[in-house]
Amino acid sequence: MENNTVLLHKSHRKDFQKTKYFPGTIGNPFDLILRKFNQINEIHPIVFFLLMIFLSGIISIFRADRWIILMAAVLLDWLIIWSLPKLLISFGPLFSQIFLLFILRSVFIWMPYPINLILEIIGTLLVFIGFVVEPSSIKVTKYNYSSKKINFPTKIKFLQIGDIHLEKHGRRETRLISEIAKLKPQFILFTGDFLNLSFNQNKESIGQVISLINEINEIAPTYFVNGSPAVDLKESLKEIEAFTNAIYIKNDIFPLKIDGSEINLIGIQCSHIPSNDYAQLKKIRTHPELFNILMYHSPDLIFELDPDSNIDLMVSGHTHGGQVRIPFFGAVISASLYGRKLQYGLYKLESTILSITRGIGLEGMGAPRVRFLCKPEIIEWTLLSG
Repeated sequence: MENNTVLLHKSHRKDFQKTKYFPGTIGNPFDLILRKFNQINEIHPIVFFLLMIFLSGIISIFRADRWIILMAAVLLDWLIIWSLPKLLISFGPLFSQIFLLFILRSVFIWMPYPINLILEIIGTLLVFIGFVVEPSSIKVTKYNYSSKKINFPTKIKFLQIGDIHLEKHGRRETRLISEIAKLKPQFILFTGDFLNLSFNQNKESIGQVISLINEINEIAPTYFVNGSPAVDLKESLKEIEAFTNAIYIKNDIFPLKIDGSEINLIGIQCSHIPSNDYAQLKKIRTHPELFNILMYHSPDLIFELDPDSNIDLMVSGHTHGGQVRIPFFGAVISASLYGRKLQYGLYKLESTILSITRGIGLEGMGAPRVRFLCKPEIIEWTLLSG
């Protein structure tokens, strides 16, 4: 495996029996904040514009030079965020994103001139990179896994993708299809979160994600599990299962035979309560002599696994890699019960490798449609005999 694999230890496991709120569920604090913040978008455009002028004046204590710099920066942000749907990059709400950027910019406006001007110009450049450039990109990450359970000279190539979070079909979805077609995998594993939280009851978006999954499945057989309960609603999952040819693995095992080697795909439904979901895995009889791949939306299940789980590779998503990362620090936040301990990349617990993808899409509701130092990701796995 890769040299940058992070080693985990069973002693890191936490007991969440008394936990009230779980990431990815309706009503958790982060979910409530997103929904409350989304209410900013209900303000009338003229009222919001006047509010920005007034708040900029208060922040700058109505000093003309600082007031003008701050308002100019806000208007540039407004232009960039407004253009995103036109450019088919993202389709999030306008005002909540502008307001969040306004808060961040306000911190720097009282720096001495021209430092404040320079910082606001840099801020605009960072907004352009984070809202326009990175969300439009997709990076392919390649990993090899050598195992005695793979018969020589078999070479199995498959893709791991997660968190499409489709709002409306745009550049990113078109790029996703193009990249998958170039890679020519033998099969594809998708670890849930089909739709964006803001669009998960939108009939047009559900139809578009069904078309997208069918396109992916035409390139290679596709297998999936559900994402977060707040995102992948039961009704939309029923439609996706009914109208796509992709295979939904629900608390079950799906055997594959490829070029003389047998592997098992194990799909466990995610409730975000690790102990409950591990109980479903315990009901499944895994074969220690076969290569077992566990598909589960959240990486948090890794600490529940026992050696007799016989899981060689666990593939997950959910965290988005944090979406915004700071050099030498990593993700600002990670939507995991274990916080920033699980962000993205490769981890190892005893004999199990955990792979967390940064995902494809973006957080919904009032959240900014931003990625910084955290491009959308497809993971290409090659299983080898060794």
